[in-house]
Amino acid sequence: MHRHIRPLALATLLAGLSALPAQISAQASQTLVSTARVPAAAAALLPVSLQSTSLVYGRSIMLGDLFSGVESDRNIEVDRAPLPGERRIYTASTLQRLAQKHGLEWRPNSPLDKVAVERASLVVPMEEVEREMRQALIDAGAPAEIEVNIYNRGLRLHIATDAPMNFAVDRLSFDNRTQRFQAAITAPAGDPEAQTQQVSGRFYNLVSVPVLSRSILPGDIIQERDITWKMVRAGQLNGAVVGQPEEIVGTIPRRPIPINQPIRTTDVKPNILAKRGDKVTLIAATPTMQLTALGIAQESGAEGDLIQVINSSSKKAVRGRVVGPNTVEVITNGHVALN
Repeated sequence: MHRHIRPLALATLLAGLSALPAQISAQASQTLVSTARVPAAAAALLPVSLQSTSLVYGRSIMLGDLFSGVESDRNIEVDRAPLPGERRIYTASTLQRLAQKHGLEWRPNSPLDKVAVERASLVVPMEEVEREMRQALIDAGAPAEIEVNIYNRGLRLHIATDAPMNFAVDRLSFDNRTQRFQAAITAPAGDPEAQTQQVSGRFYNLVSVPVLSRSILPGDIIQERDITWKMVRAGQLNGAVVGQPEEIVGTIPRRPIPINQPIRTTDVKPNILAKRGDKVTLIAATPTMQLTALGIAQESGAEGDLIQVINSSSKKAVRGRVVGPNTVEVITNGHVALN
């Protein structure tokens, strides 16, 4: 049985079919607009990766110190840097807040994600601290020639790499009798980021003594050119230590003497040029001539020593000064002495 469509129903059906392409076209347009907005929003986010560690040299932490791939025009300050030598840890949650705030496309892979930021610094050498403390003690009335020894040698004063290497010494107190001191030292002086450490120690009075500047073997004669000076602690010396070059010039070592070390009087012995019983040459000079004679040394003597000699011809005793190996210069009238 065939069903006939009425004219009115057919017209209505045809009208509906004609409107369908327009609706499909409108929906498609909306879909295209919606999909076009996604890449536009994503383009506003800057894809970056996380720095593992950062070493900063200035007083600011920049966005690029935490995230790698930050463009230069978006690399702004996000925090103050830690003090020189100190470290700060940025956790995953803090890093995520910073990324969202500054439009970075980054999310933590794990709650353990972090960035360690350390401030670059120089550690003040202990020698510099002791040098500054020495000057402060002298300025406060301690002796001019002292050596300073700080007890807490493990202290570490950090200064920024671009800061001057200078110090301020405060609250200094010392005792000249015990030679002990304590103070607060700050570096660098006058800097808002300066670090202050308490120090204590002792100072020692120094004296200058002659020492050998080169190795001299036993039997060699110590010459004036072999001697230099060195500052040593006075408490390390005793009466047996040589204090003047004249005490050792012309002597010979009894044993090897360390270079640049104080010399004991027992380390050297006279260089005997005329021994008792040896034949010696007597010399006597007058304004017009020089007389010589033979003699027998009655005493041993080093260069410069006065010894007694028996004239072999006259058998008379004369006194003379040892001037060389088995050579004695008579110190009285030549004619009387040699005859």
